[in-house]
Amino acid sequence: MFRILITGGTIDKDYDPIQGTLTFTSSNIRSLLHQSRISLDINFETLMLKDSLFMREADRQAILDKCLHVPEDKILITHGTDTMVETAKILGEKVRDKTIVLTGAMVPASIAGSDALFNLGCALAALQHLPKGIFIVMNGKAFAWDNVAKNKQTGEFAELNQPL
Repeated sequence: MFRILITGGTIDKDYDPIQGTLTFTSSNIRSLLHQSRISLDINFETLMLKDSLFMREADRQAILDKCLHVPEDKILITHGTDTMVETAKILGEKVRDKTIVLTGAMVPASIAGSDALFNLGCALAALQHLPKGIFIVMNGKAFAWDNVAKNKQTGEFAELNQPL
């Protein structure tokens, strides 16, 4: 049994043609899993639909509290990429007995050419095989929470000891 905690981020944004902006209407995660034909036993929970740039300490605390108290020991968190590392750090410092993977997208799932479907599939596959700990899975790579950074120029994640 797996748990997916939905927190928002680009992966769940939709284009609003009237306003010409990206916004949240509802989560795309269930439809992405259906499209991918993923048939794992998953409990879903939407904690929030926020751009991670607008997440505050209370939001990260809510994510931590949920991770600590759900019965599943394999948790996937969909999250905005801008502050994904900060949330992973909070989880990494407090959670010891679960495998938690954070993932997201650089392009919304609702827009052609999105990396959302690939990242979600990779994250669920990684979640099944990684040891207990906190990880970020993006672009086909898995990173330990304490050895990863986002390169905002390239939109890719890399190990801290690797050149960004």
